[in-house]
Amino acid sequence: MLLYHVLLLMGAWLRSHHELFDAWLFLAPLSLFQVLPDWVLAREFGVLVFPHLGAERIGPVPVYMAGLWVAPLLIVLWLAELVHRRSALLALPTAALVSLAVFGAAEWAARGQSLWLARNVATFQGVALYALAAEAALGVAAWLMFVQVQSRALPLKIAGAAVVSVFYTGAAVALLFVFRRFG
Repeated sequence: MLLYHVLLLMGAWLRSHHELFDAWLFLAPLSLFQVLPDWVLAREFGVLVFPHLGAERIGPVPVYMAGLWVAPLLIVLWLAELVHRRSALLALPTAALVSLAVFGAAEWAARGQSLWLARNVATFQGVALYALAAEAALGVAAWLMFVQVQSRALPLKIAGAAVVSVFYTGAAVALLFVFRRFG
């Protein structure tokens, strides 16, 4: 995971991609903050399990999870921004649909590698349905916040990332209750 971040930053610097560096400055803190919802879902609700693969842990969450959210969210931001340049109305649905696709693929692949597992929730092919809905909301919130903080100072990027993570935590818990009640 660390190598991915180093290569991403080197590529942004070598090619003078300032937008990519700005995205990383927002997404890296967001990814760190995402330990919170993982912790809540694993420890407090018992619906997320991280098998012991030898990695250090932050509570019930393996430390690698603190950097794992950058790659899928970078794809979401990039595609939503590309669409936004052509149509402001289509950017939000694009962020939601790309999030569903990217996180759906990530959730499915993670199951096969035993990186994390859904437990005691409705799933399809091992993918937790409530999580997909929450991750679609996460993609939209991340893109909306990134648009607001993209050219701002680092403290504002970090604050925006924290807001998105808290939003995602609430969305995941709320959707967990909805899917348990009606799913």
